[in-house]
Amino acid sequence: MTIPIKFRPSTSSFPKQFSNHLNGDVYLGYRTDLYRLSFEKDPIGRIHEKVKHYGLSGGFMTGFGLTPMNSWVTNNGINIEYDGLVWSKGIAVIMGLEKFTFGLIGGIDHLLDENKQLWIYQGKPYVGLAVGLNLN
Repeated sequence: MTIPIKFRPSTSSFPKQFSNHLNGDVYLGYRTDLYRLSFEKDPIGRIHEKVKHYGLSGGFMTGFGLTPMNSWVTNNGINIEYDGLVWSKGIAVIMGLEKFTFGLIGGIDHLLDENKQLWIYQGKPYVGLAVGLNLN
């Protein structure tokens, strides 16, 4: 599962923002699946079976991602720019359609380097869009 878009609320020094940096997550949760079975007749009279698969899931996610580090997101605490490694964790509600999954995540990121005390989003919540592939 990945989180292609994160929305972070504003802080005292920075406005609301959307982030689209690389994130990879593992998801563990409870899932219920629904199957819709139908039959259709083709022009020569043969009957074909069609199966539609839907799933609904809720659970926990954790993983790693990148975040831009610069003077704006550290209140001028650093004067360089780099991509920092973050550990992300949270809860997710996911809907599946065939092999693909889409959902919403509420999570928290923790920067994993020496600038974690300066990062304005350290331990702050975000809302994300999840996209994944059902492997079972």
